[in-house]
Amino acid sequence: MRKRKPTFLRLGLVLLICLNGLSSLGSAQSQKAPRLIEIEQNKALVRRWIEEGFNKRDLKVVDEIFVESLAINGIVIGRENLKQDMRRRLTAFPDLYVTIDEIIGEGNKVGIWYTVKGTHRGEFEGISASGKPVNWFGFDLLRIEGGKIAQGRFVDDTLGLMRQLGATLSPPPTQK
Repeated sequence: MRKRKPTFLRLGLVLLICLNGLSSLGSAQSQKAPRLIEIEQNKALVRRWIEEGFNKRDLKVVDEIFVESLAINGIVIGRENLKQDMRRRLTAFPDLYVTIDEIIGEGNKVGIWYTVKGTHRGEFEGISASGKPVNWFGFDLLRIEGGKIAQGRFVDDTLGLMRQLGATLSPPPTQK
């Protein structure tokens, strides 16, 4: 009988430790759930910008999902400037379509790797309409604050796009 008391005592301690660990795990899981929901909401916000703003050509979405003075690549611009840039692209490539190839979210940031296709039917960066089908890719990293996009860091294949449009690079003039 003496040997059973320490065994029951050990078993009770192990059970108590395990239950406490499960409680801590449950608490950690319940804390992660709101973060995961927020990340998914942020991803949905970015998807909405691409789908409505570019693919459906509804620039009003910019007013709804961006802060008034957002920063793009470190430069503070207004929503109107963002809409103007989008309008310029949509005019040059009226059939422009953006596909989100990958989307990731962490904390208040969302990153998208995307592909763009369109036909060059209007002036773009000083190049007259060529009728050429083009495609390019890029990556945007967006920061969301209070349910709105507040900052963007954009990197795309502008050089590849310009080459498709027939642009050539010239060496800088030499100084004498």
